Amino acid sequence: MNLTTTADSVMMFFIIASMAIFDAFSTLLSMLEKGIFIDQKSLLMQKTNSELRAILVGIDKISKLNKKQLVDLVLEKNKLL
Repeated sequence: MNLTTTADSVMMFFIIASMAIFDAFSTLLSMLEKGIFIDQKSLLMQKTNSELRAILVGIDKISKLNKKQLVDLVLEKNKLL
C-alpha cells in the first residue's frame, strides 16, 4: 500500500463523514420547522370537519359537533393513547 492510496482512503472517509454530519444537522433543523414545536391544536384547526371525523372513526355521536369540539375530542383521544 502506498501513500497515495492511504491518502485517498482518508480523504474519502472525511468526505463521507462530513456529508453524514451535514445531513444529520439538516434533519435536526427541519424538525424545528415541521412539527415538534408546532401547536397541535392549530394544525388540527386547519383540517376540515370531514377530515377530523375521519380521525375519530369509531366514536359515536360526533355528527353534530362543531370544529372546536372535534379538535378537542381528537386531542383528548391522543392523550389517552
